[in-house]
Amino acid sequence: MTTRGSISYAVSRDGTRIAWMARGSGPSIIFVPPWTETIESGYWYRVVRREFKGRIVTFDRRGFGRSDWGVEHGLEQYADDLEAVADAAGLDQVTLYGAAAGVFDSVVLAARTPRVARMLLLEPVLRVERDDLQAQKSLYALLDHDLETFWRAFLQFAIGWGKPADIERWVSYYVSATNLQDIRATLDVLLNKADLSPFAPLVQADCLLIHNADDSLMPPASAAALARLLPRQRLLITSGERWSRDEATQREIESFLAGEWGATGSAAPREGVERATGAGSWDTLTPREAEILAHVAAGATNDEIATALWLSRATVARHLANVFAKLNVRNRVEAANWARDHEES
Repeated sequence: MTTRGSISYAVSRDGTRIAWMARGSGPSIIFVPPWTETIESGYWYRVVRREFKGRIVTFDRRGFGRSDWGVEHGLEQYADDLEAVADAAGLDQVTLYGAAAGVFDSVVLAARTPRVARMLLLEPVLRVERDDLQAQKSLYALLDHDLETFWRAFLQFAIGWGKPADIERWVSYYVSATNLQDIRATLDVLLNKADLSPFAPLVQADCLLIHNADDSLMPPASAAALARLLPRQRLLITSGERWSRDEATQREIESFLAGEWGATGSAAPREGVERATGAGSWDTLTPREAEILAHVAAGATNDEIATALWLSRATVARHLANVFAKLNVRNRVEAANWARDHEES
């Protein structure tokens, strides 16, 4: 694994050294990585570079890569690290690009300070519920075996079971760049302790949330739950392969990161971007969303709705997530109850 550029160090509030790097020039964003990403692994840097042409600041999470190992873990510490990187990078006003676990750090920091002006949040969740991520949790049990076995299985899972891939060099890298103690501590925070409910309502930043209903590790309701609590947000439900981008989504991301629109700006969201709107009404729903809600109220499953309306399951999930956000409900039961309580005459 290689990097192009020099690695610097920021010092977090508790003295932990956080490795960071800036590449490019012009307006800046900070990429807040999933827990598996490091500066040297570099996968996500290539993704972000396709969407943003300015200066990209990346960093290693505490306990990973070139940052200090054997340290304390928690949401507050993660936000401290992110703030230290912003300080070291010389950023007075901050744009954050948070992916997966990076959503937690981003929202906590944005709740602290209006210095965070905007956030792009990919695969966002309010918290991980007990029944979420069952496949991943079974993989995490391999940490009790050894680090090499864990990373070999986890990386194959991330690529896709049965898909051919030369993962051995990645296994070797991650074995050298991680350790059991910090992985376990990180997963304990993310799976058992992280909850953005107290933080999201305090965020003043403009937020674009993107959730892939077709191939996400979390249900669309998780993204909608967070969207309902963020005061200035837009939620975009997409479909397609993992981490893929259609042209409309790509344009939306590029426009947002370039500062061309925000929740308080004059530009309207493009087609497909839905916003959580409080209690909601039938008038806030599109005809298709109202049709799907009626099926939910009648007790139909997503598969049954897809068959009845000649839609894909991903399309049904996408519409249903928009319904949850617009009506300020958390799940199918609450949506069905809302529909019965608000029957149109």
